[in-house]
Amino acid sequence: MEKLKNENTADDDSIFNADGDTWKSQRQLSSHEFNTKSLRRFLETVVDTELSARLIPTLSPAAANTAAATLDLQDILQRFTFDNICKIAFGYDLGYLAPTLPEARFATAFENAVRIICGRFNSGVP
Repeated sequence: MEKLKNENTADDDSIFNADGDTWKSQRQLSSHEFNTKSLRRFLETVVDTELSARLIPTLSPAAANTAAATLDLQDILQRFTFDNICKIAFGYDLGYLAPTLPEARFATAFENAVRIICGRFNSGVP
């Protein structure tokens, strides 16, 4: 995290950090890809697979055992979302929604990075 604090990202023109005309140009280029039928089919396949192979099997035992089953639904849905985003955006399955609910180190680091970026944006200082 210290390295992240020391990085100078002011010259970063990635779509996540761009402003003005640079952002508009990058958004126009990428928007065509997000509207294709093949992407929609891919999204449906990835989400359906994650839903049927991991989310439902994770929730089913708790639903069947009404006596003492307690789940952190926010954690489970965050894992579901993060796994889907990583598969769709990067083609990599982190498996955070595996039955053992492994430690989500990358997801935690990502949340910290988002918090830092939002703090930078909200501070009004470039």
